[in-house]
Parts: sequence; C-alpha cells; structure tokens
Amino acid sequence: MKKKQSKSRTQKLQTIALSVLLSIIVWLLVVYINDPDITTTVSDLNVRFVGEMPLREKELAITGKDKIPSLSVTVTGKRSDLISFMDHLYVEVDVSDIFTVGEYNLTGAISIPTTRITVEKENYGEIPVTIEPLTSKDITVSVKQSGAIKNKLVQSVISDSKVTITGAKSEVDNVAGAVATVDISNLRDDGTERVSYLLTDASGSLINSNETLESTRSYVEVTHTIYNEKTLPVIPLLTAELDKDYIIKDNKAVVTPSTVTVGITPDNTDDLLIARITKINGDGSITCELENSNGMYIPAESREIKIKAEIVKKVTANTELEVHIENVQSGLSARADGKLSAQVWGEEGLLNTEGLYVSADASGLGKGEYSLPVILRGNNAYLSGEYKVNVIIE
Repeated sequence: MKKKQSKSRTQKLQTIALSVLLSIIVWLLVVYINDPDITTTVSDLNVRFVGEMPLREKELAITGKDKIPSLSVTVTGKRSDLISFMDHLYVEVDVSDIFTVGEYNLTGAISIPTTRITVEKENYGEIPVTIEPLTSKDITVSVKQSGAIKNKLVQSVISDSKVTITGAKSEVDNVAGAVATVDISNLRDDGTERVSYLLTDASGSLINSNETLESTRSYVEVTHTIYNEKTLPVIPLLTAELDKDYIIKDNKAVVTPSTVTVGITPDNTDDLLIARITKINGDGSITCELENSNGMYIPAESREIKIKAEIVKKVTANTELEVHIENVQSGLSARADGKLSAQVWGEEGLLNTEGLYVSADASGLGKGEYSLPVILRGNNAYLSGEYKVNVIIE
C-alpha cells in the first residue's frame, strides 16, 4: 500500500513539473511570435575612429583610447532586432580634420546598422582624445630559449635582429627592445625557423598592450646549432701587453666560477677555458670574459668571470747559466757546448739570478751531438721563452 502511495506522489510531481515547463515554453512562444517593442540601454559601446590613416600620413597618432569613459545609449526596437544588432552598435568619431598634436574633445555619432532601431538617448558627452607626433626607431630583438636537450647546448642566433617600430612618441619611447622565445626541447638537427617577438620596456618586462605601434616585420629568423655539452676549468691569463710588465703572483688567483659548461663540436679538443685579464685594478678584483675558440659555444650568461688575484710588477734579467746534463746512460759522459745565455723573469724585488739550476735531459741518447731543450729550476725565476743547448755525449 505504501509503495502505491509513493508512486502516486512521484507521478503527481512529474505532472506539475511538466506543466510548468510547458507554461514557460508557451509564454516564450507568445513573446517571440508577437516580437514586442522594448526599450533598453546598451553600455560599454566601442569607439571607432574615422580618418586614422590620413592622420598617420600627417605623422600624427591617437593615444589614450583606453582612457575614454564608458559610453552607453538608450534605444528602442523590436526584441528580435535588438538581439540581432546589439553587438553592432558603436560610436563613430571623425579625426580627419586634426592637423596638430594636442588634447581634443570630439563629438561622436551613434552608428546603428538598421533603421528598425531608434535612439532614445545618448548617454555621453564629448569624447576626449590625445594626438601625439608619430615617430620611429630601431630596436634589437634578442632570443630567449625555453626547454632543454639532455647533454646538449643549443646556440640560437637571429640573422637580422634589427626591427623598426613606428607609433605615437610616448609608446615608442617606452619600447627598449624585443624578445623572441624559442622552445628548443624538440630540436633534433640544426636549422632555421621564423619566430614572432614581443616588445619589452627598459626593465625587460613585456609590453602587453599598445594602441599605435607598428613594425616593419612581425618575426625574426632564428638559426639553431646543436653542440655537445662539456664542463671545463677556467684559468686566468694576462694579455700579451700586460704580460710584459706584470705577473699573476704564484698563479693562485681565485676564479669564480672555476668551471663553466660550454658547447663543443666533435673536432674541438680544448681542455680548459681562458679568462683573459685586460685591465688591472688596485684591489685585485677583476671582471673579464671567457675567450671563445673554434668549434665552441659559450652561452652569454656564462661568459663573465670574476677573478680575485694578486698581480705584481715583473722584471727581467739577462744571465749566463751553466747547464747540467741529466739521465746520461751508464758508461757515457755528457757536456753542454758552453754556458746558456738566457733572459729570465720574476717578481720585482724577488728575482735573483744566483743559484739558478738549468738542466737538459739526455735519457736514451747515445754518443753524438744533440740540441736539447732546457728546464730552469729556481725560486721566483722563469725562462723568457724556450731555450735549447748543444749537448755532446761521448
């Protein structure tokens, strides 16, 4: 008995719901079939400017469009017409008669795409616009990588990074450069692609909106070269000019970072990177860039090296040195054909030519005359170049 009552109640609710739905449908049919006249207010109307191209030909441009107050209009028409044409109502402003920069308050006119809609009230006054001079300048597009390839470095280079932009002076002045972002994670081979770019301001932030800016082209061509990844130690060296007069004391400079990951081609066999010191500071703190070699790619963010070193004055001296022949085979004797005339160098105030020991290695040599390289052993003294001595073995 209870099941029967529950079923009866459910059927009754379903009947009521169906009746309400049918009533709504009937009401909508009546409304739309009759298509009554209604009056409504349309807000946030778009503003369209007539004569912008002639204005640019006069080297002028409109700015401040985003500062125009909200415009609205009250209209009357058939419901169906209002629904169909609501999004096609806009305010038209003519700027073709403007010839100079300045602030203007202009009269707008409502544009309605059908005569079946009547304007009851325009809910706005004069429309403020700013006219600025039109200017141009060249900017540089830089490339930014996203993604990565395991054990590889990719060099991405823009073939022509200069782009000319034109627009209102305030907007052109705000542009400092542009960035083209490339995803390298799916690269498998070297190649070139076209990449669009975004404008940036002086702080490097993206400029997400502008009113007047145009550019000579919307893309740049980026060439990708894939290298094998390799981490190398960094050593500091003086330029040839500085090396004439200075020494990196004890060659114990602190280099930061001490190693750098670079990209190399298969034929590159470099086992170190050189940070070439071009200028000496009083406190020994130096910033310089790594030297690049053939078949090597050093990412821009890794090129700068900081060095803390004690760099001292260098002095040279000419001297004659007795050469000691070492590792002579048993049963043989060896002698140098006279003393070695050489130039030595060292730290100013510490260089002493007394007690220097110069040797030549005769390992594995039999009787005869030989020209052998020499090695200098001595505190704070070094040979200026490579020297050889004639050795006679008997």
